[in-house]
Amino acid sequence: MAMNLLEIALKLMLAIGLGGLIGLEREISQKPAGLRTNILICVGSTMMMILSQLTLSVSSSPTESLRVAAAVITGIGFIGAGTIIQSQGMVHGLTTASTIWAVSGLGLVIGAGYHTVALIYTLIVLITLITFRQLESKLLKKSVLHFQLKIKESRDILGQLKKLALHQGVKLTDLTLKKEGEFSLVTFALSGPEEKELQFQNSLNDLGDILEIKVD
Repeated sequence: MAMNLLEIALKLMLAIGLGGLIGLEREISQKPAGLRTNILICVGSTMMMILSQLTLSVSSSPTESLRVAAAVITGIGFIGAGTIIQSQGMVHGLTTASTIWAVSGLGLVIGAGYHTVALIYTLIVLITLITFRQLESKLLKKSVLHFQLKIKESRDILGQLKKLALHQGVKLTDLTLKKEGEFSLVTFALSGPEEKELQFQNSLNDLGDILEIKVD
């Protein structure tokens, strides 16, 4: 056997740790592919690469690992495509799809045994997602607006707002729901480019059951 069970377990644990770091950032950013998705993608890619190396013990073909790696990258393309949303002439989810593709590559690197490279690679991905997002916010002059909605009794209004924000490409934070007699008050902070904020406000009217909208 090319690898013992301990070595395999260590590779899979490293995949969970590094994939989890990237997934945690995605989860905090309220992206559809979060912690568990990125962990599973990274662990799955790692296992596929481990499997390709195990087959070398019964096959002398060194191209087997390359075939597995190519198959993983191709398969991940289908998952990434599922996270991309096109609406009203705009495309959302490209960063999530790119992250999924990058995490699958991370799994392949770990599975191949290049642990130091995997650590450096993870650091670069995290820097790109965190630091460049902050830089992007400044360059695009993203603002923060505070909303207060007065609504009738509505089923899963918080879930509807989250889906709307994802659809419009803006971020919601501090989302709360408070009962006020026969009505409810929903408050949240919204951040994003000005044109997307305007689209979000216009789309609120389509949700129904909203009696009053206040924006600070």
